[in-house]
Amino acid sequence: MAVHALFFFAALIVKQDQTPLRSGCDAEDHVVAMLPAGTHVEVRFRLADGSDCFKIAASLDGKELTGYVPGAFLSGTDQYDQQRASARSVEIAQAMQPIVKQSEELVARIGSPALMRASELIQSNRSKQALEILEPAVKREPKNPNVLLLAGLAAYRADQVRTALDFWKQSLELTPNPALSAFYDRARTEAESDRSASKLNGLHVDLRYEGQTLPADTARAVLATLDEEFTRISSQLGCSADERIVAIVQSRDAYLRSTGAAEWSGGQYDGRIHVSWMDGREIDPQTRKTLAHELAHACLSNLGEGKTRWPAWLQEGMAQKLSGDVLTPNMRHQLAELAEGHQLPHLDSLRQNWARLSSQSARLAYNLSLAAVELMYEHYNAYGIRNILNNPEVLPQVTADLDQKLSSMASKF
Repeated sequence: MAVHALFFFAALIVKQDQTPLRSGCDAEDHVVAMLPAGTHVEVRFRLADGSDCFKIAASLDGKELTGYVPGAFLSGTDQYDQQRASARSVEIAQAMQPIVKQSEELVARIGSPALMRASELIQSNRSKQALEILEPAVKREPKNPNVLLLAGLAAYRADQVRTALDFWKQSLELTPNPALSAFYDRARTEAESDRSASKLNGLHVDLRYEGQTLPADTARAVLATLDEEFTRISSQLGCSADERIVAIVQSRDAYLRSTGAAEWSGGQYDGRIHVSWMDGREIDPQTRKTLAHELAHACLSNLGEGKTRWPAWLQEGMAQKLSGDVLTPNMRHQLAELAEGHQLPHLDSLRQNWARLSSQSARLAYNLSLAAVELMYEHYNAYGIRNILNNPEVLPQVTADLDQKLSSMASKF
C-alpha cells in the first residue's frame, strides 16, 4: 500500500481570515469553525492523495478544535514538504519485499505444488489457509530453512507475529539470511511495542485495537464502518474475503514504535491494515474515506489468487475512486495543461511504489491515476470493471487506451 496519510507534527499559520475548518476535506463537509488569519495550527496529518488537505488542531476562544483545511490556506507548507521529502520511508510492505521475493524464488526453485499453493494463498490474503499447508510441511521438514521462512511469512501476514518470529528464528539458526535477519529484528520490535490486544470480529474484518486509545463503542463503530465499506467495495470489484481482513488501530506513538514508520506516516497496508488513531470518539467523513481507501487496497490484493501485481496507478486510482475522491476543477485544469504540452506521464511510468516521490510529483501521480480510473469507469462499464480485474491480461491494452484518452481528451478536463 502506498501511504494514504502523512503525519508530521508541525506548526503552520492560517493565511486567510475566516478560513473554514471543516469536518472533512470536501467543500460540502460541515463547517466546525471559522479561523481568523494568524491562527497557529498544529498539523495532525496531510492527505497524500493529491487533495492537498491537512487535518489540523487549533485553539479558538479557549476551545481546542480539530478539523480539515486546504493547504492553500496555510503558510509554512513548503517547509513541511521539505521535511517530509527528507524523511526516510520505512513502509512495512517495502521492508518486507526482500522476504516476499525470496519466498517466491524458493517456491519456484523447489517446484512443490503445495508450497506454490501456499505462496498464492499468502499473496491473496488467505494466510491462515496457507498456514494449514505450511505447518504440516514444517513438521515433515523441521530443518528446512526455506519452508520455515515461508511459514513465517504466512504467520506474519495472518497477524500471528510471535509465531512468525519463532519460525524465522529457527530458519536463521539453520542458514544465515541478512534480509530475513533485518526483517526479523523489525518484527520483534513490532511484537514488543504493540499493545493493541483488544479484539472485535466482524463479518469481513477482524479489528485489533488499543482499548485505552479507542473506547469500546468507538471500536465497534470503526468495525461496522470497515464491514460496510468492504461490502460496498467488494460488490464493485468482485473480491471476496474468504478470511477476514485484519485491521490494527493504535495510538500514534504505539503505531510509530511498532511499525517503525517514519514520522509522517499515518497508515500502511502490508496484508494487514494499520491505522494511527489521532483523537476523538467519532468517525468523521475523512476517517471513513481513509478506511475505505485501505480496504480498496486489500480488496485488490485479494483478486487473482495473488498472482497479479497491480500497478500503483491502478491501486491508487481505484482506492481514491472507491473512497469517494473526485478530481477538482483545478486538478483537471493542471492535467489538461500537461497533456496539451505533451508532458503528461504515461501510466506505465507510475507502476511502482511512490513513497519517495516529491510532494508535487506525488500529487500529479495521484491525480493522474484518479483521472485514468474515472475514464476506465466511463468507457469500460459496458465491458465491466470486474471483468478487467478478473482478466488482468487485458490490462496492458486498457492502459494504452487510457493513455491515449488522457492525452486526446485534455480539452475536456
